[in-house]
Amino acid sequence: RIGEDWDLTTTDKNNVVRSNVDEMRARAGVLRTSILKQQLELQRLERQIICCSTNPNVNANSNLASDFVEAPIQTAQRVANTFTSSSNMLIRKLWRVQNKIGPNNKKWESVGDYISSQTLTGVRIVGDLVQNPTRLKRLVDPDTPTLVPHVPAILARLDKLETHVPPILERVLNRRHLAAVEPYLTEVLERFDDIEPHLPWILENVDTLAPYTGLLLKHIDELLLYADAQDISPSDDYALAEQLLPFLEYYVSKLDVIGPHLPLLRPHVPKLLKHNRIAKISPHIDRLFARGYKDLSASANMDVLLFWFGWSLQIPGLPALFFALPGSPRIVSFLANRLPKRFVRGYCNGVTCSVDNDYGGNWNKLQKE
Repeated sequence: RIGEDWDLTTTDKNNVVRSNVDEMRARAGVLRTSILKQQLELQRLERQIICCSTNPNVNANSNLASDFVEAPIQTAQRVANTFTSSSNMLIRKLWRVQNKIGPNNKKWESVGDYISSQTLTGVRIVGDLVQNPTRLKRLVDPDTPTLVPHVPAILARLDKLETHVPPILERVLNRRHLAAVEPYLTEVLERFDDIEPHLPWILENVDTLAPYTGLLLKHIDELLLYADAQDISPSDDYALAEQLLPFLEYYVSKLDVIGPHLPLLRPHVPKLLKHNRIAKISPHIDRLFARGYKDLSASANMDVLLFWFGWSLQIPGLPALFFALPGSPRIVSFLANRLPKRFVRGYCNGVTCSVDNDYGGNWNKLQKE
């Protein structure tokens, strides 16, 4: 009897294993089909990107990019435009070095000194690649040739790029993110003085950030305000960015709407992060800021709104019900301007935020002249 029970148990186990294998094979088939559809969609989008980036007046749904005559011409035009833009950036850099404009350009005595320094830096980078064949292998990427038109801009930034070459090769080229970054590479290098201090964190989270390079660059001045999190965690400069990372995809897709509000929201972010409020507000952010740059009262007075109505975010369904109302953006604006501020700001209740287009590092700090 014991032997029979054991045999039955073994048979049952085998049936379960076969059932699991069948399920896994079925799932694998579904995934293959899905991947194939995504690859076809990706190829179609890449053809449209090549077409539209060369000639913005061309309809995105046209088939000109697939034409064997037009496609090479469009590609050549795009390469020429990229090389021209990259060369102009190098010329601007040389001009700033010659006139010693900016603190980073005063360390060279002359343009010749700068060119000599960049040449030596390039030699060191190439020498390091030769000594480390594993890094050199990462350059074997189908998208690597697209870097050629960017060479002048890369040469202009070699001194700052040198220490970041290994992680760039490992995390950008090795993980196939170059296709997402390359169209904006010249703009990235143009703003590299602002980006470079944060590059280690960017490279660490490149899998999340790379697909949104263009949109992030468009609002870089506002976003750089969120790189300093000393008021949230003095020991971690990127504590705030880490907490906002899960909502990145949603916020990036809404950047054109919320972009003007970012500088005004920055002082109130610690309050938004309490009790996971940001996760509860995020699905309604497009309604909260529906009036765009024409009405910044909600972001400027977010601390007041949270003081009076923060409790409502804890009630399931209530935020969704409120923002479903047709006039909810105007109601929020009215309350932000009319609610008493003294309970929140004390003697500073009459202070209002005023931010112009200069989002420097000290945009909200008082300094003696």
